[in-house]
Amino acid sequence: MRYLRDPGPKITQLNEAMINLRCRDEDIKNRIRSAERHGETSTHEVQDWLRKVAAIDEKVSKIQTDHKNGTFRWGINHRAEQSLAEISALVRNSEFRMVATRLLPNGVQEVPAELPPANPTMVSYLSQLQDFLQDDGSQIFGIWGMGGVGKTTLLLKLNNELPCSSEAGEAPPMFDHVIWAVVSRDYKFRKLQHDIANWLGLTRHKDRTQQAMEIRDFLKNKSFLLLLDDLWQPVKLSDLGIPQLTRNGTKKQKVVFTTRLDVVCGQMQAWRKMKVECLNEEEAWRLFQDKVGEETLQAHVRIPQLARVVAKECDGLPLALAVIGSAMSMMKTPREWQNAITLLRKSRPHEIQGLDDKILPKLKFSYDHLADENLRRCFLLCSLWPEDHSIYKTDLIECWMGHGLVDERRFDNINEAYDSGYCLIRGLQAACLLEPGYNKDREVKMHDVVRDLALWIASDCGERQNRFNIISGVTAEDSQGEAEKMSLVGSDVSDTSSLPSNCFKLQTLMVQRSISFKSIVKGFFQGTPALTYLDLSYTAIYELPQEIGLLGNLRYLNISHTNIPSLPVQLSNLRELRFLLLRDLESISIPSGLLEKLVMLSVIDMTHTWCDNWKELSRLRGCLKGLGIVLESIEDLHQLAQLPNVLTWRLGLRKLLGFNEPLNLLSPSQLGSRSILSSIQMLKIESCESLEVVSMVSDGDSSAHKRCLSRLEEVELRSLPELKEIVWRGVCPAEMLPSLTVLTISGCHNLRNLWWVVRLQSLENLTVYRCSEMEQIVDANNEIGLGGVEQNDVGSADLAFPSLRKLCLRDLRSLRVFGGSFTFPSLEIMHVIDCPELKALPFGKEMRNLKEIWGDRQWWENLDIEDDDRAALQQYLKE
Repeated sequence: MRYLRDPGPKITQLNEAMINLRCRDEDIKNRIRSAERHGETSTHEVQDWLRKVAAIDEKVSKIQTDHKNGTFRWGINHRAEQSLAEISALVRNSEFRMVATRLLPNGVQEVPAELPPANPTMVSYLSQLQDFLQDDGSQIFGIWGMGGVGKTTLLLKLNNELPCSSEAGEAPPMFDHVIWAVVSRDYKFRKLQHDIANWLGLTRHKDRTQQAMEIRDFLKNKSFLLLLDDLWQPVKLSDLGIPQLTRNGTKKQKVVFTTRLDVVCGQMQAWRKMKVECLNEEEAWRLFQDKVGEETLQAHVRIPQLARVVAKECDGLPLALAVIGSAMSMMKTPREWQNAITLLRKSRPHEIQGLDDKILPKLKFSYDHLADENLRRCFLLCSLWPEDHSIYKTDLIECWMGHGLVDERRFDNINEAYDSGYCLIRGLQAACLLEPGYNKDREVKMHDVVRDLALWIASDCGERQNRFNIISGVTAEDSQGEAEKMSLVGSDVSDTSSLPSNCFKLQTLMVQRSISFKSIVKGFFQGTPALTYLDLSYTAIYELPQEIGLLGNLRYLNISHTNIPSLPVQLSNLRELRFLLLRDLESISIPSGLLEKLVMLSVIDMTHTWCDNWKELSRLRGCLKGLGIVLESIEDLHQLAQLPNVLTWRLGLRKLLGFNEPLNLLSPSQLGSRSILSSIQMLKIESCESLEVVSMVSDGDSSAHKRCLSRLEEVELRSLPELKEIVWRGVCPAEMLPSLTVLTISGCHNLRNLWWVVRLQSLENLTVYRCSEMEQIVDANNEIGLGGVEQNDVGSADLAFPSLRKLCLRDLRSLRVFGGSFTFPSLEIMHVIDCPELKALPFGKEMRNLKEIWGDRQWWENLDIEDDDRAALQQYLKE
């Protein structure tokens, strides 16, 4: 009977219950919306509850409509009572502990980024990465290169081009999860760990160990690729929670990272690594065009030509091309473009309108990350050489020595100081702040934009523009008296008249390789009292002014390869002088008593320079860490060996008048004194008309091996017309010359072979020319003086010439054969000039490092080699 009553009260009760439920529904939806902003999604339980609320809401609305329309009251009361019960149950079940949970990510998530179109170079890099992903034999891949070269772009392309899911019928994706994380220079371990957890949709934990366990448990049975961008130091993957990487082909677990530092690749134990280089000229131009835009390029007929110049100044660096290209997109007059060219050529790109701090501050991170302040100062000095200049490594090291950055006093001899300098060069190369020069073994260079960075830092980030003053023209109009370092390297300046007369802060003056430079005007040194470094090498200067005696702070003086015949007596005032370089002067006159007053002198190098009063060296008070000298008699050699505190570094022997014996390089009475053997780095024997035999003969002393020429790197035998043989007895060439890298034999007309060179482990450059009786280079049948080396082993193709990179044979009219066939695992360049009887090459077509074979067409066509070998080697021929 209760269902027949007036339904009004029941409808009122239902309306109130529904209002309460709708409020509860809205509260829960608000909680869900808030969670969704944090990447979460509603739980299945909540979704089911919301569906039920929507259904009961619709049902109640129908009951209310039927009641208004006068539907039979029994039905209204019955339906209202059922709905009230459902509403009551929904309200009871609305107390959710959580309404949303983290959204599980797709296996691969695209990282939003504006990426440039792929170019052939990038396609090649991506291909190498794809090969790595397919290779089950390697798990960690390092991508390294200078800042702004495109490493992050490459990693983004790899991530965004991986398939995130497979279509029906297609193979499944390579990885269950691809994880992207930016590490950065000042990374925090907890942030990196949380970023990885977030990427995987895992809960964040305050405890790093618990977080690592959750990441490890999630990944250990899955295929995954971890992409780490911008590493500056090694990251311990296991501490993050990355499981030990497996090599199972069905479960790939790999890591790819980017870094500016080669050393990080080693510290991360990268199985494979790849250096990303700058773009070639055409690729760079296409990127620059894209950023400038067609409208600007067509705004004036001259702009395309000027734009090419600007693009070239960026030297292929994608960051510079993109940023400068975008800045230039608003510049539609030739004057604006010409101004940009001027600023770029003056190494002031930061002054281009619109550039702000978009290039140099980003690259400065590499500078800031260098190991110490000493290495940073070494880097800044590299900018003293002109743009695009290839710098001899020895020149650079000597520059650092002269500035006190490689302190020769900390080492036993000058060779050890050079070793330290080469390590510094390697450190700058590993940080991508130096790159190989034209001759990659002997030279380095600075990328144009990196050089701009160095000059910007040297100018206190643009605050002191003329602190480092680089002059490249005929005059020095831009130079200022405020300069601390001034470089005229390679300039057309003829003398110092165009330089400021008062350079009271000037510490460094570098005039190296300025062939027009002839003189230092009177009074110039009076205005440079702070000068500590003076390099006049490879110039046309013919005299040192007496005023040089005013430079009381001078520590480094280089007048090598000049026309200066004598040193002024006033040089004796330079009590701080440590380096006196007098190379290739033909002859030099040193005033009596001068050297003994140079109490701080550490190095005096007269390589290829004759000095008739060299015995003044006996008056030196300090310890000479390196001496380069030319001697003309064995008696002089004896006297040199007896000089106290003098380590011979570079030695030239010429004429040796009246000496008719074999020259034994190991004999204590000849070259074999401990003071010479322990430190000699270069040996040149020339113009000895009567010398017939050079020998390396042990005297039977069991300690002979201790007298090996361990530091000897360069040997030249020149114009020895009677030299018949080089004898080895009781010693092994490889053991006696472990460091020999350059060997030059010329004008030795009676020498018939060089059998002993075959096993020199470090030999990189072998040059033989003008030896008219040379019949073969290697004589594997020669058993004389093998020094314990088995004869059959001498000519072993796999062990011979392991390091030889350049082989030059020239004007050898009797040369018939090289003397065997070898693998030459390192050979890159071979020259064969004027060797008409040489009909065979010493190698076949399997030459993995060969780049060039220089020879004339007739010689090449007359070679007696297999057609397959000729066809394979044809690509390397240069005429």
